Amino acid sequence: MITANTIVGGRYRVVSPLGGGGMKMVYLAEDLRLASRPCALAEMVDSFTSPDKQQDAVAAFQREADMLATLSNEHIPRVFDRFSEENRHYLVMEYIEGQTLEDRLREAGGKLAEPVVIDIALQICDTLAYLHNLSPPVIYRDLKPSNVMIAAHGQVKLIDFGIARHFAPMQNATMIGTQGYAPPEQYRGRVELRSDLYALAATMHHALSGRDPAAEPPFSFPPLRSAAPGVNPALAELVDQTLNYDAALRPQDVVEFKTRLAAIKSGAVSHSRSGAGVATAPPPVAPQANSSRPQMRLPLGGSSARAAASPSAPTLLSELATFGCPRCGRQVPANSRYCSFCAAPILAQPGGDAESAAARTMVLGDFPEPLPLPNPSARWRRPRGWQFYILIVAALFSGAFVLTTMIAHLAATAPEEPAPDAIPMPPSIPDLGGGASPEQLQALRRELDFEGYKSVRFKLEEDTLILWGTVPTEWDRANIRFTVLRVTGIVSVVDHLQTRDAFNMP
Repeated sequence: MITANTIVGGRYRVVSPLGGGGMKMVYLAEDLRLASRPCALAEMVDSFTSPDKQQDAVAAFQREADMLATLSNEHIPRVFDRFSEENRHYLVMEYIEGQTLEDRLREAGGKLAEPVVIDIALQICDTLAYLHNLSPPVIYRDLKPSNVMIAAHGQVKLIDFGIARHFAPMQNATMIGTQGYAPPEQYRGRVELRSDLYALAATMHHALSGRDPAAEPPFSFPPLRSAAPGVNPALAELVDQTLNYDAALRPQDVVEFKTRLAAIKSGAVSHSRSGAGVATAPPPVAPQANSSRPQMRLPLGGSSARAAASPSAPTLLSELATFGCPRCGRQVPANSRYCSFCAAPILAQPGGDAESAAARTMVLGDFPEPLPLPNPSARWRRPRGWQFYILIVAALFSGAFVLTTMIAHLAATAPEEPAPDAIPMPPSIPDLGGGASPEQLQALRRELDFEGYKSVRFKLEEDTLILWGTVPTEWDRANIRFTVLRVTGIVSVVDHLQTRDAFNMP
């Protein structure tokens, strides 16, 4: 951060920071060559390690700064100068004294009066009309409350043209706008002139209803009249139409949008076209194909969708999973709360978090039964025929038979070894003893012989069973101890069994 009274570029004295963070900071500065005129000094820092990439980024920054300097509109801050010092790049702009629409909403408790919102929107329409009529047209792409500055005298200006994006690391995401305000086509990199109208309608919906779209799933706007019942029906219809998921169903251009909005302000239209009132505003022009003229796109920086506004932090959006709306059948994001086409409310079933929203079951509010989304793991829960289960049981029995046969064969072919010296056990010692019934010990002998452990010997001393002999593996040792417990119930066992690696036997 630059400290106060620092001279930058040999002519700009820093007064105080205005905001930002990360790779971009904006300062209030004074131009020492022009009677200490106040200006906004945007500092951008690059972290390129490749000289070629840095050179390309600086060239793109200079070209776009020069283009911004040619803009001449009362609603766009003027650009006075640009320069670079090593890996720091500066843009000098007109200083706008006022507050952002985001700050105004926060002070007003979340929403503004309808006439105030209409006045702000009409000024934004003038700005968009100017940008869209340039040759080539300029698409703003990041219209949201934090990028709308309201000057002290009420004039609206669009700030932060996102020129810092040239120095942002672009790896796994694309800087294309702000979640909640960016239209669906912007996620696919197909931005057009009506994309700015969608962002304007999202901003108006936020200001009129108090519902912040950045804190909700994308494209899930409820009908404006349900979120703000007191809004003019014609205004609600205009906002809802402009928020349509399909760009072809929105107003054709900003001129049509402004004409209808001005008619609503003047009172010429007080009811929606579909309502009982009489509409005197000119009907909307049928949607036409987009202009074939080349369009200049300005992907803007700004704050992230859920963080505080920052003129430097890049805004990243990722592709969202979609599913078919059960009512109209059109594709909408899987975590939507309202269908963007038919405006039907959609309920998310409980369970899961935001990351697993695409895997939840989503249903329309008036449907009696849930309509599950496709789940790749569901194929393992499908009903199977009896042949399937017979095959499974046969495979298990075959595997068990092969394993038992191998163990018995290895145990039968293993040479017997004498008992350990520590406890001399002559072969003539019978397998019977006191403390347990002869029938239990005889049953144990039969069980061990049946399982292939004929080389294993045992005797009972009081309540303790002593085992000796040779077994192929440690698994066999454990199996014999389990057999003793299962057949005789004896839990006190002294184990002198020796294991032999069946695969290394001579």
